[in-house]
Order: sequence, then structure tokens, then C-alpha cells
Amino acid sequence: MPENFSKSTALAFSASFTDSESRFEWAGNNAHALEYSPDPDRLDLLPEKVIPILRTGIPVRYHTRYFEYEMGHADKHEAQLSLQVHMETLKKIQGLGEPVVTVHVGLSPHLPVNNDHIVENLSRLVEFGQKLGITICLENQRKGHGSNPYNILKWATASGAMITLDLGHAMGCAMVMNQEISVVQMMDLFNSRIFEAHIYGLEDESGHHPILDMDPVKPLIDRLLQTDCRWWTIELHDPEDAMSTRNLIEDYLKYSHDLI
Repeated sequence: MPENFSKSTALAFSASFTDSESRFEWAGNNAHALEYSPDPDRLDLLPEKVIPILRTGIPVRYHTRYFEYEMGHADKHEAQLSLQVHMETLKKIQGLGEPVVTVHVGLSPHLPVNNDHIVENLSRLVEFGQKLGITICLENQRKGHGSNPYNILKWATASGAMITLDLGHAMGCAMVMNQEISVVQMMDLFNSRIFEAHIYGLEDESGHHPILDMDPVKPLIDRLLQTDCRWWTIELHDPEDAMSTRNLIEDYLKYSHDLI
């Protein structure tokens, strides 16, 4: 057994404010843990979505997929407004579930960004999170500025943020596709900053797809086991896809590592 691995590692499902009540009910019946993406324009609705899940004993973390609220926006005013929305999110989630939130910069390719604004506002968010006891994790992207792992590491290091490693984004980003870096090398680069992982088969223009063949994923799982990352989100919307992918991962951990 890898010395860093703990059997308390969570294999979480994902959910969003756009999901139906029936899907939340399904999550409550089937999830081991949940990562929730709130509505940035209706943060007042966050508790009523999350509290019923928490009452079932399922741990919850957060994921701010705020496409129109870019903290690194080239327009300083827009960047400040976006930072404020993220800060308001931290206030709302404080005391509700796990004190961890995954954030993004450069999420929307059509929004221009400024490197100084990224570092400044991400640093301010990390500092604000520390005051509330909340850990901020920066997610790597498949496209755009956040698809370059060296950018992600630079921004995370400068701001004090941890990293959410999205394996689907990593596998599909230009630098990996062009063989300038491998996903395992990217994981080595991020190393001790990896605080959370998003796991699924791959991402393309049509969205996220389940794991159908474990062979390409096994080296990534093995490397992830060597980190301190204890929360792995199966980031798939379709319930059958989420369940089948979790089963494949659990089977691999059980029969190859004797961990489940």
C-alpha cells in the first residue's frame, strides 16, 4: 500500500445548481461524497441545495464554474467584481460541508485576462479563504491560459492556492497532445500542491466521457496514490456513467492495490 494513501479517500460525484431534484435525490442515495457547483447569481439558494445532502451524512465540497466571473479579467473593474462574487461564495459555504472550493482562471476563452490581475485577485481570495478556514484550489484547464501547467503552478505558488488536478483536462490539453509534457510529468510538477482530483475518461467538444478502458488511466491513478490528495471527483453528469466509472476505479484499487 502506498504510504500516503488513506482508505478515507473520497470518490465523489458532481452536481450543479442546474440539476433536477431527482438527480439530487439520486446523489443522496448513491454518492459517497459530492462536489457542488452553485449559481453565482443566486447564492441565497445554495443552502437549500446542500443542506439536505449534508443531512444524509454525505460530505460536500464546492466548485465555482463561474464562466462570466473572471478574477483575472483584463478589465480591472470586471476582475474586481468577479473576485467579489467568489468572496461572497466563500461566505455562503462557510460552515456548510468541507471547507474546500475549486476555482478557475481563464475559464471562458472569450474573456481576456491579465496575469497581474490573476495573481493579485487569486492571492486575495486565498487570504480571504484562510480567514474563513477555507482552502482554495486552482483547477487546470483543457484550453486557454489555464491549460499550460506551468501557468497553473506559477499562479498557485504565487497566490498560495492548492491545485485541483483535472485529469481529463490534462490528457486533452495542447502541451500533452503535442508531447511537450506527459500527464504524469504534470502531476510531478504539481506534486504536493495537488489537493483534489477530477477523474473521468476524457473531455472533448461534446463534454466529459466515462472511463471505458482503465489501462490509460492506471498510471495516473498510481501516481495520484503517491500524493496527499484525498478527494477524487468522478466528474460525470450521467448517473450510469458516474456509477460505472466509480466501479472501475474501485475495482482497480481493490484488486491491484488492496485498498477498498
